[in-house]
Amino acid sequence: MPLTLRLLNGDYMRRYDVENILRHLYAMQCVEIVGMSNIGKSALLRLLAQPDVWVKELGEAGQEFLPVYIDCNRILDMTEQGFSELVLRCLQEASQALAALPELVNAYDMLVAPASDFQVPLSFSRGLTAAIESTTRKLVLLFDEFDDPFTHIDARVFLNLRAVQDRYSRQIVYVTASGRPLPALNLDRRHGEFAELFGHRIWYLAPLTRSDTEQQIRRYMTAYEADFTNADIDFIYQWSGGHPRMAEGVCRVLHQALEDADPPPTDPMERWRFHRRTAALLLVDEYLTRECSKIWNECTPAEQTELGALALADHKPDQDVIDELLRRHLLNRVEGRLQIFCRLLAEYVQRQTAQVAPESSSLWVDTASGQVLVNGAPVETLTALEYKLIQLLFQNRDKIIDKYAIVTQVWGESYIDEVDDARIEKLISRLRQKIEPDPASPRFLTTIRGRGYRLTVE
Repeated sequence: MPLTLRLLNGDYMRRYDVENILRHLYAMQCVEIVGMSNIGKSALLRLLAQPDVWVKELGEAGQEFLPVYIDCNRILDMTEQGFSELVLRCLQEASQALAALPELVNAYDMLVAPASDFQVPLSFSRGLTAAIESTTRKLVLLFDEFDDPFTHIDARVFLNLRAVQDRYSRQIVYVTASGRPLPALNLDRRHGEFAELFGHRIWYLAPLTRSDTEQQIRRYMTAYEADFTNADIDFIYQWSGGHPRMAEGVCRVLHQALEDADPPPTDPMERWRFHRRTAALLLVDEYLTRECSKIWNECTPAEQTELGALALADHKPDQDVIDELLRRHLLNRVEGRLQIFCRLLAEYVQRQTAQVAPESSSLWVDTASGQVLVNGAPVETLTALEYKLIQLLFQNRDKIIDKYAIVTQVWGESYIDEVDDARIEKLISRLRQKIEPDPASPRFLTTIRGRGYRLTVE
Protein backbone atom coordinates (compact mmCIF):
# COMPACT_ATOMS: atom_id res chain seq x y z
CA MET A 1 0.00 0.00 0.00
CA PRO A 2 1.97 3.07 -1.21
CA LEU A 3 2.17 5.95 1.23
CA THR A 4 -0.11 8.87 0.52
CA LEU A 5 -0.26 11.85 2.84
CA ARG A 6 -3.87 12.62 1.97
CA LEU A 7 -6.45 11.72 4.60
CA LEU A 8 -10.03 10.68 3.96
CA ASN A 9 -11.36 14.02 5.20
CA GLY A 10 -9.29 15.94 2.66
CA ASP A 11 -6.66 16.97 5.18
CA TYR A 12 -3.10 15.67 5.06
CA MET A 13 -0.19 14.54 7.18
CA ARG A 14 3.21 16.28 7.52
CA ARG A 15 1.58 19.66 8.13
CA TYR A 16 4.72 20.95 9.86
CA ASP A 17 6.90 20.08 6.86
CA VAL A 18 4.42 21.53 4.38
CA GLU A 19 4.05 24.80 6.28
CA ASN A 20 7.78 25.40 6.60
CA ILE A 21 8.65 24.48 3.00
CA LEU A 22 5.83 26.62 1.58
CA ARG A 23 7.06 29.53 3.69
CA HIS A 24 10.35 29.43 1.75
CA LEU A 25 8.70 28.87 -1.61
CA TYR A 26 6.29 31.77 -1.06
CA ALA A 27 9.41 33.93 -0.68
CA MET A 28 10.75 32.35 -3.92
CA GLN A 29 13.61 30.59 -2.12
CA CYS A 30 14.83 27.24 -3.44
CA VAL A 31 14.68 24.34 -0.95
CA GLU A 32 16.52 21.03 -0.65
CA ILE A 33 14.58 18.20 0.99
CA VAL A 34 16.99 15.61 2.38
CA GLY A 35 16.00 12.35 4.03
CA MET A 36 16.88 8.71 4.55
CA SER A 37 15.66 5.96 2.24
CA ASN A 38 11.85 5.68 1.93
CA ILE A 39 11.18 8.25 4.65
CA GLY A 40 8.49 9.84 2.48
CA LYS A 41 10.24 12.41 0.30
CA SER A 42 8.28 11.40 -2.81
CA ALA A 43 4.96 11.46 -0.99
CA LEU A 44 5.74 14.94 0.31
CA LEU A 45 6.68 16.27 -3.13
CA ARG A 46 3.52 14.79 -4.65
CA LEU A 47 1.55 16.54 -1.92
CA LEU A 48 3.30 19.83 -2.67
CA ALA A 49 2.38 19.36 -6.34
CA GLN A 50 -1.33 19.62 -5.54
CA PRO A 51 -2.62 23.20 -6.06
CA ASP A 52 -5.30 22.93 -3.37
CA VAL A 53 -2.59 22.39 -0.74
CA TRP A 54 -1.13 25.78 -1.69
CA VAL A 55 -4.54 27.42 -1.43
CA LYS A 56 -5.24 25.79 1.92
CA GLU A 57 -1.94 27.00 3.38
CA LEU A 58 -1.59 30.38 1.63
CA GLY A 59 -5.17 31.34 0.84
CA GLU A 60 -5.72 33.22 -2.42
CA ALA A 61 -1.95 33.75 -2.73
CA GLY A 62 -1.63 29.99 -3.32
CA GLN A 63 -3.34 30.44 -6.69
CA GLU A 64 -0.36 32.47 -7.88
CA PHE A 65 1.81 29.32 -8.02
CA LEU A 66 1.95 26.44 -10.49
CA PRO A 67 3.69 23.44 -8.89
CA VAL A 68 5.20 20.94 -11.36
CA TYR A 69 6.12 17.46 -10.09
CA ILE A 70 9.16 16.01 -11.90
CA ASP A 71 9.93 12.38 -11.05
CA CYS A 72 13.51 11.81 -12.17
CA ASN A 73 12.86 8.06 -12.26
CA ARG A 74 11.00 8.84 -15.49
CA ILE A 75 14.17 10.00 -17.26
CA LEU A 76 14.51 7.96 -20.44
CA ASP A 77 18.28 8.38 -20.58
CA MET A 78 20.56 9.58 -17.76
CA THR A 79 22.01 12.38 -19.89
CA GLU A 80 21.59 16.10 -20.28
CA GLN A 81 19.14 15.49 -23.11
CA GLY A 82 17.18 12.93 -21.08
CA PHE A 83 16.87 15.26 -18.08
CA SER A 84 15.91 18.26 -20.25
CA GLU A 85 13.28 16.22 -22.11
CA LEU A 86 11.70 15.16 -18.82
CA VAL A 87 11.45 18.74 -17.52
CA LEU A 88 9.76 20.06 -20.68
CA ARG A 89 7.48 17.02 -20.79
CA CYS A 90 6.37 17.55 -17.18
CA LEU A 91 5.71 21.24 -17.85
CA GLN A 92 3.32 20.28 -20.63
CA GLU A 93 1.65 17.67 -18.41
CA ALA A 94 1.15 20.17 -15.59
CA SER A 95 -0.94 22.70 -17.49
CA GLN A 96 -3.23 22.58 -20.52
CA ALA A 97 -2.18 26.13 -21.35
CA LEU A 98 1.48 25.13 -21.40
CA ALA A 99 0.71 21.99 -23.38
CA ALA A 100 -0.83 24.21 -26.08
CA LEU A 101 2.00 26.76 -26.05
CA PRO A 102 3.63 26.66 -29.54
CA GLU A 103 7.03 27.85 -28.32
CA LEU A 104 7.20 25.11 -25.69
CA VAL A 105 5.97 22.42 -28.09
CA ASN A 106 8.51 23.47 -30.73
CA ALA A 107 11.33 23.56 -28.19
CA TYR A 108 10.37 20.07 -26.99
CA ASP A 109 10.28 18.66 -30.54
CA MET A 110 13.70 20.16 -31.32
CA LEU A 111 15.09 18.80 -28.06
CA VAL A 112 13.88 15.28 -28.80
CA ALA A 113 15.37 15.30 -32.32
CA PRO A 114 18.19 17.88 -32.30
CA ALA A 115 20.15 18.64 -35.45
CA SER A 116 23.27 19.04 -33.29
CA ASP A 117 24.36 18.72 -29.68
CA PHE A 118 24.25 22.51 -29.42
CA GLN A 119 20.48 22.46 -29.85
CA VAL A 120 19.92 20.42 -26.66
CA PRO A 121 20.73 23.18 -24.13
CA LEU A 122 19.38 25.85 -26.48
CA SER A 123 16.00 24.11 -26.86
CA PHE A 124 15.79 23.43 -23.13
CA SER A 125 16.46 27.06 -22.29
CA ARG A 126 13.97 28.29 -24.88
CA GLY A 127 11.24 25.90 -23.72
CA LEU A 128 11.68 26.74 -20.05
CA THR A 129 11.82 30.47 -20.77
CA ALA A 130 8.68 30.26 -22.92
CA ALA A 131 6.83 28.52 -20.06
CA ILE A 132 7.87 31.23 -17.59
CA GLU A 133 6.99 34.14 -19.83
CA SER A 134 3.65 32.74 -20.99
CA THR A 135 2.05 32.40 -17.56
CA THR A 136 1.29 34.86 -14.80
CA ARG A 137 1.72 32.09 -12.23
CA LYS A 138 5.03 31.39 -10.52
CA LEU A 139 6.55 28.04 -11.50
CA VAL A 140 7.68 25.65 -8.76
CA LEU A 141 9.71 22.75 -10.17
CA LEU A 142 9.67 19.82 -7.73
CA PHE A 143 12.58 17.48 -8.60
CA ASP A 144 12.00 14.08 -7.00
CA GLU A 145 14.66 11.31 -6.90
CA PHE A 146 17.29 13.91 -7.73
CA ASP A 147 20.32 11.92 -6.48
CA ASP A 148 21.30 10.11 -9.68
CA PRO A 149 20.80 13.02 -12.11
CA PHE A 150 22.83 15.42 -9.99
CA THR A 151 25.54 12.81 -9.44
CA HIS A 152 25.92 11.53 -13.00
CA ILE A 153 24.69 14.14 -15.51
CA ASP A 154 26.99 16.83 -16.88
CA ALA A 155 26.76 20.13 -15.01
CA ARG A 156 25.71 22.10 -18.09
CA VAL A 157 22.00 21.37 -17.64
CA PHE A 158 22.11 22.47 -13.99
CA LEU A 159 24.03 25.61 -14.90
CA ASN A 160 21.25 26.26 -17.41
CA LEU A 161 18.68 25.90 -14.62
CA ARG A 162 20.72 28.24 -12.47
CA ALA A 163 20.92 30.84 -15.24
CA VAL A 164 17.15 30.73 -15.74
CA GLN A 165 16.50 31.12 -12.03
CA ASP A 166 18.98 33.98 -11.77
CA ARG A 167 17.18 35.78 -14.58
CA TYR A 168 13.62 35.02 -13.42
CA SER A 169 14.15 34.79 -9.66
CA ARG A 170 10.64 36.09 -8.93
CA GLN A 171 8.97 33.71 -11.38
CA ILE A 172 10.58 30.30 -10.93
CA VAL A 173 11.87 28.36 -7.92
CA TYR A 174 13.20 24.82 -7.41
CA VAL A 175 12.77 22.05 -4.84
CA THR A 176 14.97 18.96 -4.87
CA ALA A 177 14.59 15.70 -2.94
CA SER A 178 17.64 13.54 -2.27
CA GLY A 179 19.24 11.30 0.30
CA ARG A 180 22.15 13.66 0.93
CA PRO A 181 22.67 17.42 0.55
CA LEU A 182 23.60 18.38 -3.01
CA PRO A 183 27.23 19.35 -2.24
CA ALA A 184 27.77 15.87 -0.78
CA LEU A 185 26.35 14.20 -3.92
CA ASN A 186 28.71 15.93 -6.33
CA LEU A 187 31.88 17.80 -5.42
CA ASP A 188 32.35 19.24 -8.91
CA ARG A 189 32.64 23.04 -8.77
CA ARG A 190 30.16 23.58 -11.62
CA HIS A 191 27.55 21.41 -9.90
CA GLY A 192 28.27 23.46 -6.81
CA GLU A 193 27.15 26.61 -8.60
CA PHE A 194 23.67 25.11 -8.92
CA ALA A 195 23.74 23.98 -5.28
CA GLU A 196 24.45 27.59 -4.26
CA LEU A 197 20.85 28.43 -5.20
CA PHE A 198 19.68 26.60 -2.09
CA GLY A 199 21.97 28.37 0.35
CA HIS A 200 21.44 26.78 3.75
CA ARG A 201 17.78 25.98 3.09
CA ILE A 202 18.05 22.24 3.65
CA TRP A 203 14.92 20.64 5.07
CA TYR A 204 15.91 17.38 6.74
CA LEU A 205 12.80 15.23 6.56
CA ALA A 206 12.06 13.47 9.84
CA PRO A 207 10.04 10.27 10.30
CA LEU A 208 6.30 10.69 10.70
CA THR A 209 5.10 12.05 14.02
CA ARG A 210 3.29 9.76 16.42
CA SER A 211 -0.10 11.17 15.36
CA ASP A 212 0.70 10.85 11.64
CA THR A 213 1.93 7.29 12.16
CA GLU A 214 -1.33 6.47 13.90
CA GLN A 215 -3.20 7.87 10.90
CA GLN A 216 -1.19 5.57 8.64
CA ILE A 217 -1.87 2.57 10.90
CA ARG A 218 -5.60 3.28 11.00
CA ARG A 219 -5.64 3.54 7.23
CA TYR A 220 -4.05 0.07 7.11
CA MET A 221 -6.64 -1.20 9.59
CA THR A 222 -9.45 0.06 7.34
CA ALA A 223 -7.91 -1.28 4.13
CA TYR A 224 -7.11 -4.76 5.48
CA GLU A 225 -9.71 -5.11 8.27
CA ALA A 226 -7.02 -5.40 10.93
CA ASP A 227 -8.18 -5.21 14.55
CA PHE A 228 -5.26 -3.47 16.27
CA THR A 229 -5.48 -2.33 19.89
CA ASN A 230 -3.88 0.80 21.32
CA ALA A 231 -1.10 -1.44 22.65
CA ASP A 232 -0.56 -2.73 19.12
CA ILE A 233 -0.29 0.83 17.79
CA ASP A 234 2.30 1.59 20.49
CA PHE A 235 4.22 -1.54 19.43
CA ILE A 236 4.15 -0.55 15.74
CA TYR A 237 5.38 2.96 16.48
CA GLN A 238 8.14 1.77 18.79
CA TRP A 239 9.55 -0.63 16.20
CA SER A 240 9.09 1.61 13.13
CA GLY A 241 9.88 4.97 14.72
CA GLY A 242 7.50 6.64 12.25
CA HIS A 243 9.35 5.36 9.17
CA PRO A 244 6.44 4.90 6.72
CA ARG A 245 7.67 1.73 4.98
CA MET A 246 8.71 0.12 8.25
CA ALA A 247 5.37 0.99 9.85
CA GLU A 248 3.61 -0.68 6.92
CA GLY A 249 5.83 -3.76 7.25
CA VAL A 250 5.30 -4.04 11.01
CA CYS A 251 1.54 -3.73 10.46
CA ARG A 252 1.66 -6.62 8.00
CA VAL A 253 3.72 -8.92 10.25
CA LEU A 254 1.61 -8.12 13.32
CA HIS A 255 -1.63 -8.56 11.39
CA GLN A 256 -0.54 -12.00 10.13
CA ALA A 257 0.59 -13.04 13.62
CA LEU A 258 -2.79 -12.05 15.07
CA GLU A 259 -4.60 -14.04 12.39
CA ASP A 260 -2.43 -17.06 13.13
CA ALA A 261 -3.04 -16.81 16.89
CA ASP A 262 -5.89 -19.01 18.15
CA PRO A 263 -7.40 -17.18 19.90
CA PRO A 264 -5.75 -13.73 19.71
CA PRO A 265 -4.48 -12.66 23.16
CA THR A 266 -6.70 -10.16 24.97
CA ASP A 267 -5.20 -10.01 28.46
CA PRO A 268 -2.62 -7.16 28.68
CA MET A 269 0.13 -9.47 29.93
CA GLU A 270 -0.64 -12.03 27.26
CA ARG A 271 -0.59 -9.27 24.65
CA TRP A 272 2.83 -8.15 25.91
CA ARG A 273 4.20 -11.69 25.57
CA PHE A 274 2.62 -11.89 22.12
CA HIS A 275 4.44 -8.70 21.12
CA ARG A 276 7.72 -10.21 22.34
CA ARG A 277 7.17 -13.21 20.06
CA THR A 278 6.12 -10.96 17.17
CA ALA A 279 9.29 -8.91 17.60
CA ALA A 280 11.33 -12.02 16.76
CA LEU A 281 9.39 -12.28 13.49
CA LEU A 282 10.15 -8.66 12.65
CA LEU A 283 13.88 -9.28 12.94
CA VAL A 284 13.84 -11.99 10.26
CA ASP A 285 11.28 -10.42 7.91
CA GLU A 286 12.89 -9.91 4.48
CA TYR A 287 10.99 -6.71 3.66
CA LEU A 288 11.90 -5.00 6.94
CA THR A 289 15.49 -6.21 6.78
CA ARG A 290 15.76 -4.75 3.27
CA GLU A 291 14.47 -1.37 4.48
CA CYS A 292 17.04 -1.31 7.28
CA SER A 293 19.75 -2.36 4.85
CA LYS A 294 18.98 0.58 2.55
CA ILE A 295 19.38 3.05 5.40
CA TRP A 296 22.54 1.34 6.66
CA ASN A 297 24.12 1.33 3.20
CA GLU A 298 23.37 5.05 2.78
CA CYS A 299 25.55 5.75 5.82
CA THR A 300 29.23 6.48 5.46
CA PRO A 301 31.71 4.15 7.20
CA ALA A 302 32.21 6.80 9.90
CA GLU A 303 28.43 7.01 10.47
CA GLN A 304 28.17 3.22 10.65
CA THR A 305 30.94 3.20 13.25
CA GLU A 306 29.13 5.76 15.42
CA LEU A 307 25.80 3.96 15.15
CA GLY A 308 27.38 0.68 16.13
CA ALA A 309 29.28 2.18 19.06
CA LEU A 310 26.41 3.98 20.80
CA ALA A 311 26.35 1.60 23.76
CA LEU A 312 30.11 1.18 24.13
CA ALA A 313 31.26 2.61 27.42
CA ASP A 314 34.76 3.65 26.37
CA HIS A 315 34.01 4.90 22.84
CA LYS A 316 34.88 8.54 22.14
CA PRO A 317 32.28 9.75 19.62
CA ASP A 318 33.07 11.89 16.60
CA GLN A 319 30.82 14.86 17.38
CA ASP A 320 30.67 16.06 13.78
CA VAL A 321 29.39 12.66 12.67
CA ILE A 322 26.93 12.51 15.55
CA ASP A 323 25.61 15.97 14.63
CA GLU A 324 25.04 14.87 11.04
CA LEU A 325 23.19 11.74 12.18
CA LEU A 326 21.01 13.95 14.39
CA ARG A 327 20.31 16.32 11.50
CA ARG A 328 19.29 13.38 9.31
CA HIS A 329 17.08 12.06 12.16
CA LEU A 330 18.82 8.68 12.32
CA LEU A 331 19.57 9.53 15.92
CA ASN A 332 17.35 11.09 18.58
CA ARG A 333 18.12 12.39 22.04
CA VAL A 334 15.85 10.77 24.60
CA GLU A 335 16.28 11.91 28.18
CA GLY A 336 19.73 13.20 27.26
CA ARG A 337 20.81 9.88 25.75
CA LEU A 338 21.48 9.21 22.07
CA GLN A 339 19.51 6.41 20.49
CA ILE A 340 18.71 5.18 16.99
CA PHE A 341 15.32 6.50 15.88
CA CYS A 342 13.56 3.13 15.75
CA ARG A 343 13.90 -0.29 17.33
CA LEU A 344 14.09 -2.11 13.99
CA LEU A 345 17.14 -0.19 12.80
CA ALA A 346 18.77 -0.37 16.23
CA GLU A 347 18.47 -4.17 16.22
CA TYR A 348 19.73 -4.31 12.63
CA VAL A 349 22.79 -2.21 13.52
CA GLN A 350 23.55 -4.53 16.43
CA ARG A 351 23.44 -7.53 14.11
CA GLN A 352 25.67 -5.79 11.57
CA THR A 353 28.30 -4.89 14.15
CA ALA A 354 28.06 -7.96 16.39
CA GLN A 355 30.83 -10.49 16.37
CA VAL A 356 30.17 -14.16 15.62
CA ALA A 357 30.09 -16.25 18.76
CA PRO A 358 33.43 -18.06 19.16
CA GLU A 359 33.32 -21.80 19.84
CA SER A 360 34.83 -21.20 23.27
CA SER A 361 32.03 -18.84 24.32
CA SER A 362 29.74 -20.15 27.05
CA LEU A 363 27.39 -17.14 27.09
CA TRP A 364 26.22 -15.22 24.03
CA VAL A 365 23.51 -12.71 23.17
CA ASP A 366 22.05 -13.48 19.75
CA THR A 367 20.83 -10.07 18.59
CA ALA A 368 19.08 -11.57 15.55
CA SER A 369 16.71 -13.66 17.66
CA GLY A 370 16.85 -11.70 20.90
CA GLN A 371 17.85 -14.85 22.77
CA VAL A 372 20.51 -15.21 25.42
CA LEU A 373 22.39 -18.50 25.07
CA VAL A 374 24.32 -20.33 27.76
CA ASN A 375 26.33 -23.28 26.42
CA GLY A 376 24.30 -23.03 23.21
CA ALA A 377 20.89 -23.32 24.92
CA PRO A 378 18.47 -20.39 25.34
CA VAL A 379 17.87 -19.19 28.88
CA GLU A 380 14.48 -18.39 30.37
CA THR A 381 12.79 -15.41 28.66
CA LEU A 382 14.09 -12.12 30.02
CA THR A 383 11.98 -9.13 30.97
CA ALA A 384 12.47 -5.85 29.09
CA LEU A 385 14.77 -4.43 31.81
CA GLU A 386 16.74 -7.66 32.08
CA TYR A 387 17.29 -7.74 28.32
CA LYS A 388 18.41 -4.09 28.23
CA LEU A 389 20.88 -4.86 31.02
CA ILE A 390 22.34 -7.96 29.35
CA GLN A 391 22.62 -6.03 26.06
CA LEU A 392 24.55 -3.23 27.77
CA LEU A 393 26.87 -5.64 29.56
CA PHE A 394 27.34 -7.82 26.48
CA GLN A 395 28.23 -4.89 24.24
CA ASN A 396 30.80 -3.89 26.86
CA ARG A 397 31.87 -7.41 27.84
CA ASP A 398 35.07 -7.70 29.87
CA LYS A 399 34.68 -4.03 30.86
CA ILE A 400 33.51 -2.62 34.16
CA ILE A 401 30.12 -0.89 33.86
CA ASP A 402 29.29 1.48 36.71
CA LYS A 403 25.88 1.99 38.23
CA TYR A 404 25.39 5.38 36.58
CA ALA A 405 25.75 3.78 33.13
CA ILE A 406 23.32 1.04 34.07
CA VAL A 407 20.64 3.50 35.21
CA THR A 408 20.95 5.77 32.17
CA GLN A 409 21.11 2.93 29.62
CA VAL A 410 18.53 0.59 31.18
CA TRP A 411 15.99 2.86 32.86
CA GLY A 412 16.80 6.26 31.31
CA GLU A 413 18.51 9.45 32.45
CA SER A 414 15.34 10.79 34.09
CA TYR A 415 15.54 7.90 36.61
CA ILE A 416 18.94 8.94 38.02
CA ASP A 417 17.42 10.13 41.29
CA GLU A 418 14.85 7.32 41.49
CA VAL A 419 16.86 4.12 41.00
CA ASP A 420 18.94 3.32 44.07
CA ASP A 421 21.63 0.68 44.61
CA ALA A 422 19.14 -1.82 45.99
CA ARG A 423 17.01 -1.66 42.86
CA ILE A 424 20.04 -2.20 40.62
CA GLU A 425 21.24 -5.10 42.74
CA LYS A 426 17.79 -6.67 42.59
CA LEU A 427 17.84 -6.49 38.76
CA ILE A 428 21.36 -7.96 38.72
CA SER A 429 20.17 -10.76 40.98
CA ARG A 430 17.18 -11.57 38.74
CA LEU A 431 19.44 -11.69 35.68
CA ARG A 432 21.89 -14.00 37.45
CA GLN A 433 19.05 -16.37 38.29
CA LYS A 434 18.48 -16.83 34.56
CA ILE A 435 22.02 -16.92 33.16
CA GLU A 436 24.20 -18.36 35.90
CA PRO A 437 24.58 -22.13 36.48
CA ASP A 438 25.10 -21.24 40.16
CA PRO A 439 23.72 -17.75 40.96
CA ALA A 440 25.30 -17.86 44.43
CA SER A 441 28.74 -18.19 42.82
CA PRO A 442 28.43 -16.17 39.58
CA ARG A 443 30.66 -17.15 36.68
CA PHE A 444 29.57 -14.65 34.00
CA LEU A 445 28.22 -11.59 35.79
CA THR A 446 30.56 -10.53 38.58
CA THR A 447 30.54 -7.60 40.99
CA ILE A 448 33.61 -5.37 41.10
CA ARG A 449 33.29 -3.92 44.57
CA GLY A 450 33.02 -0.15 44.62
CA ARG A 451 33.20 0.13 40.83
CA GLY A 452 30.32 -1.73 39.18
CA TYR A 453 29.74 -4.97 37.28
CA ARG A 454 31.53 -6.95 34.57
CA LEU A 455 30.29 -9.58 32.13
CA THR A 456 32.60 -12.27 30.78
CA VAL A 457 31.36 -14.75 28.20
CA GLU A 458 33.95 -17.54 28.35
